[in-house]
Amino acid sequence: MAMCSVPGPQATACEAAPRSFSRSSVLLREGERSNAFLFVKSGLLAVRQTGLDGVDRAIAVIGPGFLIGQPAAHGLSSLVTVQALTPVSVCEFPLSTLQRLSQLGQPDLICLGRYTRQSMAALAAWSHLMRMPGLSQRLASALRLLAAIQPSLATQLPSQAMLAELLCVTRESVNRAWREFESRGVVRRRHRRAVDLDVVALERLSVGAD
Repeated sequence: MAMCSVPGPQATACEAAPRSFSRSSVLLREGERSNAFLFVKSGLLAVRQTGLDGVDRAIAVIGPGFLIGQPAAHGLSSLVTVQALTPVSVCEFPLSTLQRLSQLGQPDLICLGRYTRQSMAALAAWSHLMRMPGLSQRLASALRLLAAIQPSLATQLPSQAMLAELLCVTRESVNRAWREFESRGVVRRRHRRAVDLDVVALERLSVGAD
């Protein structure tokens, strides 16, 4: 059977089965317990959660280098739904892998712990967006977060409807802010949803400097 591995000090110890998911596939569902955890190799995914008002909303976008389904290792159900926004490839680890890693030594656990920390930090960063005072700041920060999780020079974006949901505004508002960014040369579309970003300008916008 084909195998894939997670980058780390002992990658062979982290071997897992490769899996692919098409756009809109649900990899993990809120309230359900997974029988494996997943390491994202490529693609973008929306993280969704049901709020206190009972409405399911997108709260973050994640991508390569993120771990999904860690609560299952502790016998817990998922707090979020994770859905593919693009075609996605992952490494799938059975829960028994954690037991094996614990016997192989500390470097392997640090390997997975580092990616767990990265996943938690990204969710925290997305939560801060809603505390920013203006849409330009929020959109600029969202674009920076999307660029940070993608290794290629061109950044792949979710739809404007998804960006609007993440930023809690209308699609028309996102479209107006996007056109302003284009006119200032902050973003430049390559093809479809792939764009070039002026990361320095986005950094200034995200802190309200421009």
